[in-house]
Formats: sequence, structure tokens, C-alpha cells
Amino acid sequence: MRIEDLRPGASVVSADGHKLGHLSRFVVDRETLKLTHLVVDTGILRSGEPLWKGGWGLSHDRLVPVGVLDDATSDQVRLTMSAEEFRDLSVDYIEEAFEPIPDVEPGWPDTSDLYRIATSIPGEPGPYMMFERVARPPGAVEIQKDSPVWRLKPHQKIGEVERLLFDEETGTVQALVVRRGFVLTHDVVLPMRYVTEVVADIVRVEISDDELRALERYEPRD
Repeated sequence: MRIEDLRPGASVVSADGHKLGHLSRFVVDRETLKLTHLVVDTGILRSGEPLWKGGWGLSHDRLVPVGVLDDATSDQVRLTMSAEEFRDLSVDYIEEAFEPIPDVEPGWPDTSDLYRIATSIPGEPGPYMMFERVARPPGAVEIQKDSPVWRLKPHQKIGEVERLLFDEETGTVQALVVRRGFVLTHDVVLPMRYVTEVVADIVRVEISDDELRALERYEPRD
């Protein structure tokens, strides 16, 4: 197995041959850049979440530690977990919940009442507000396919993340494969030394014009 073969969008299969979903994103340690977890999007049909409970619009991502990775190609990821173990032991990566919108002055008309009424129209879950909890380990960041890559000076977008390249022995991220262009696109290899931070799915880099032009093209091995 080459850990470099991990590609967002690849099918994820259990040890007993059941398709679990597809690889959604990677979770890496902020300091060491080591891969720690995989996020699997199970989709609405495999999530078991009924549509009438809001399942259609909610996240179906499940978090598993990288230690359960058994084998990988660019098209398929196989886990050591059975389908039943995946169902019972993986955790919701994004947990959505609803909380009542507080009434600022109970018994008296106020601006909060307008918001409560607006969110209580037919088909809406109000008067509630949805919030999210992300099961990301402390000190970790996530990088996913199509995450925008921006450089700081000049402040401009230089592409989107296509995949990550890992060191086979250590599991650390060595480089990002960045898709450049609009109609006629091409992939380039962006070493992690240019990355300054990853915040809210945005990758920020410091790279000069000459360094940007000199990035080598990415040629997949399979």
C-alpha cells in the first residue's frame, strides 16, 4: 500500500466488502503535518438518517483513525473494520443539533419574536437555531479536495487542492497537488514548506512568482 494513493473521492470499502461511502477529507496534525484521521462521507442512503428528521440537508461524514487503513489505491480505500464495526465505532465528524431561539423578553413583543416567527414558517424547524460540533482532534486541521489555495502577497487565489502527497514511512503530508487554471487545467506539486496556515478549509501560502512558475507538474503513477 502507498499512503500517497489516498485520494479524495475514492470509494471506501469495509473488510467484509461493503461500500461505506467515499473519502471526503483528511485530518492532519497542525504541528507535525502527520495524517491522523480519515473522514468518510457515507451519503444519505447509508447514513440511516430519515429525511423527515432533516437527514437530506445534514452532514453524513464519519471520522475514523488512520490506523484502520488496510489498503489503498487511487480509486479505492479498504479499512480493517467490518461494516458493523464502522457503524458502531466511527463517530460523526460534524454533529448538527437544534437549540431553541431564546425569547429576550418573554411575554413582551421584541425583535427576537420576529426571528422566532420567521424561522417557524412551514417546512422549517424553528423556532430553533442549528449549530455544529466538529469531532476534530485538538491541534488538528482538515484539508479536503477543492480547498482554495491563496497566496498572501499578492493576495490572489492560485488554485484548488486536488489531492495530498504523503511520506510513505511517516504518514506526514509532503506536498499538495494543486489544480491550476480554469478551462484548461493542470496539476502542480506544491511542497508544504510554502504553506503558512490552513484555516476554515482555506490553504494560505507564501510563494514568489518565480517559485510559482517553477512548480513541477504532477504526473500520477497509475
